[in-house]
Amino acid sequence: MNAVRQTWGLVAIALGLYALLRFYFGPFPQDPAYHVLADTRRCGPIPRAGDVLTNLAILAAGITGIVLWRRAKIEADERPAFALLVISIVLTALGSAYYHWAPGDARLVWDRLPLAVTEMALLVLVMADRIDIAFARAAWWPFALLGGGSVLWWLATGDLLLYLVVRVGAGVMIACLLLLRRGRHDGTAWLVTALVLDAVMTGCERMDYPIFAATGGIASGHNLKHILAGVLLGCVIAWLVRRRRREQPYGPAIAVL
Repeated sequence: MNAVRQTWGLVAIALGLYALLRFYFGPFPQDPAYHVLADTRRCGPIPRAGDVLTNLAILAAGITGIVLWRRAKIEADERPAFALLVISIVLTALGSAYYHWAPGDARLVWDRLPLAVTEMALLVLVMADRIDIAFARAAWWPFALLGGGSVLWWLATGDLLLYLVVRVGAGVMIACLLLLRRGRHDGTAWLVTALVLDAVMTGCERMDYPIFAATGGIASGHNLKHILAGVLLGCVIAWLVRRRRREQPYGPAIAVL
């Protein structure tokens, strides 16, 4: 029951923070320039092939999770969150490829919707590992609703702020839990690597055009973002497959490796 209350408390905090930021700063609309990407090369019938085809890296991570399903070190309570993670990774690859085929707000929804759910599923698994296994049962569907709902709220209102609160908040929570809590399993280095890759991905996305120019048109920043995303998600799957139970789980100690 504590996990249920805390889960809904976190959902309420996210919504309250959104309401506060919305009151002070107003809505945060999607920048139309977001859809103007550097790599517009065509490969046969595939437009913007660089950004479309690099989603194969993300798809590979999702398929790996499916193939290694039985080898993952997860308990019964964690299975819904793990299933949500793997399915949403596959849907993220498909949704991102669909978006990049003809970029626009209407298609971007199908990119962001599974992506938000992927991050929520990862947060649940980290909370189950670092705080209490009860969060795997209590949090997977409320957090999935919050992540997906933030994207649908943007679709309905044009306000991107709730989506940003959810995505940034989840990333900050994961980082804090990795730094401040000792989990039930080892293998934290896989998740730390994923966090570093996430920061590099953000830089690549912001430097889409400069990277495309620097590489002589071989690869854009957004191309690299997709490839790094696949590696990042592969690290998450590796953590779930290769981790081992600790003799003394949980605790406030900082444990990086």
